Amino acid sequence: MEEIKQKEMFKEVKLTTEEAVRWVKFHEDIYKEDQKMANKVITDSPRWSIIMAYYAMHNVSKLYLAKIHNIKISGEDVHAKTLFFISKYVKQDAKKIIPLLEKAKEEYDAITSSSIWVIPRLLSKGRDERTKTQYYNAVKAEKSTMELMQAAQYFMDNFMKPYIKIIEGLF
Repeated sequence: MEEIKQKEMFKEVKLTTEEAVRWVKFHEDIYKEDQKMANKVITDSPRWSIIMAYYAMHNVSKLYLAKIHNIKISGEDVHAKTLFFISKYVKQDAKKIIPLLEKAKEEYDAITSSSIWVIPRLLSKGRDERTKTQYYNAVKAEKSTMELMQAAQYFMDNFMKPYIKIIEGLF
């Protein structure tokens, strides 16, 4: 019953031919900008670095869904919708994803499984980290700037970079 409700709640919206060009171009630019800014602000604002790194992951996911599957993700529950459709479509691209995961595993120690389900887990973990970082957290409030910078760098190296590399390999 829950699965039926979720499918109804997250109806696929296809891009029109005219809109697809603008949508893809926008997301090609914005995920790269998010990634660049995450790196740029890491020393001044590690918290915003993690937030921007997550949005790079989120926006490259929306780019993949638009470019490869012609799906538009917007509006209410955009993060949940993106995660839902990434989970749905990575299964279809399994033959392309497995070699990308193997390559990413060699380059990044954070990828420890060759399961295609690591992709939605990376995006989900990114969303969780962005939420924990964006909103007040008593534990994080106690951390030094250096600890926050290290956490931001770890997040970018072990979540954002491998995720984006895998998704880019699907284009």
